[in-house]
Amino acid sequence: MQARITHGIYTQEEFVEAFEKAARELGLNLTVSIRQVRRWESKQPGWPHPATRTVLCALLCRPVEQLGFSRRMRRELDTAASGSAQGGPVKRRDFVTYSLAAASSVVVPEFPEGLLAPPAADPLDRLRDVLAGTVVRDAEPSTLAALDRDTAVAKGHVQGCRYAQLATSLPRLILEVEQRRASAGEQYRVDCVATNAYHVAASLFLKHGDAPSAWVAADRAMAAARRTEQPKAIASASRILTHAVAAVGHRAQGIGVAIRGADRIAGSVARSRPDTVAVFGALLLRGAWAAAAAGERHAAAALLDDAERAAGMLGDSNRQWTAFGPSNVLLHRVSIALTLGDAGKALTQARKVSVESLTVAERRAVFWTDVARALHACGRGEKATAALLAAEREAPQEVSSRTVVRELIGDLLLRDRAGREPHLRSLAARARVVV
Repeated sequence: MQARITHGIYTQEEFVEAFEKAARELGLNLTVSIRQVRRWESKQPGWPHPATRTVLCALLCRPVEQLGFSRRMRRELDTAASGSAQGGPVKRRDFVTYSLAAASSVVVPEFPEGLLAPPAADPLDRLRDVLAGTVVRDAEPSTLAALDRDTAVAKGHVQGCRYAQLATSLPRLILEVEQRRASAGEQYRVDCVATNAYHVAASLFLKHGDAPSAWVAADRAMAAARRTEQPKAIASASRILTHAVAAVGHRAQGIGVAIRGADRIAGSVARSRPDTVAVFGALLLRGAWAAAAAGERHAAAALLDDAERAAGMLGDSNRQWTAFGPSNVLLHRVSIALTLGDAGKALTQARKVSVESLTVAERRAVFWTDVARALHACGRGEKATAALLAAEREAPQEVSSRTVVRELIGDLLLRDRAGREPHLRSLAARARVVV
């Protein structure tokens, strides 16, 4: 509190705004609630996760240790070793528990191989190599019909959260698109395949937290879409480009991409053209997210309302692989409230969502992870864990791959220092989260 006031931030509400502004300036998509600020200013604050520590240090110009934070294991070991503040006896069970936890946190190797072995390969490196042009095709080219089928399979992998399979198969598809020399009659179909293939690649990079690579892929999707001169293709590419540009940290530019793309296709939107309605509405939703990430509440609300009107023309569907419809608009209201730092509103909106109406596994998993994030922000760790388990049930790779979900699991682990949540620890083990 003293550090906050020293910097002219006199209320916890002002601190929330200052924290989120600092996070945006650092290119981080972080929100904080007043409840969380109260916990930070309590006598025993939890240890913030790495991204939060970065923002706190930048905002208050002090290392987190000087702000009253400390790693709980060290503090509790010291307490256990010295007894209570009143000189009481040490509880043997607590001392043994903390000592074993500290001892088991360090693994002393017997042989050097484990330390000197090269790190595991990044499963997306092959795809990055293809985008960088350092891979040469070593197989016979596929037919256009086969490329169409492979692209549809790749889209299905994204919606089914089968990211490991996608990381294996997608590089070959992209390589085919990169190196294919089409005749004048085939070029349109090749560009349609390229638009969708690069869209999938950008989505995969975003799921793994690699926004720069996603931007490269999304830009190529847009270039291919423009060559087709098809409004639907351009709107679809605009959607993924909006996401990638905003994810890198250029939120204003991301909003601009979405609005320009929506303006281009708006004149073609009609009930008699459901595919056009779907890509138009999905683009509006992505623009609303970018606006929320930029802190533009009014723009986010206006784009959400426009998307809701478009959804009323269509109903729930998965046309053009968008999963667009009234249920997806509700789902985005949850995500956007959370992005704007209003976890309570996010939970209120979540109660309106019918999970059964979300026919795409990725959408169901995103719903549950957003619910988990909102519950965690409200200090309800046990229910947040239950929501994460529900997300894992829907799509295990959505939980183990997404950076934001892995960070949430790590934060929950740090708070559950007594080990009261065995399901949380088994979830962390499956997601390979180590604190």
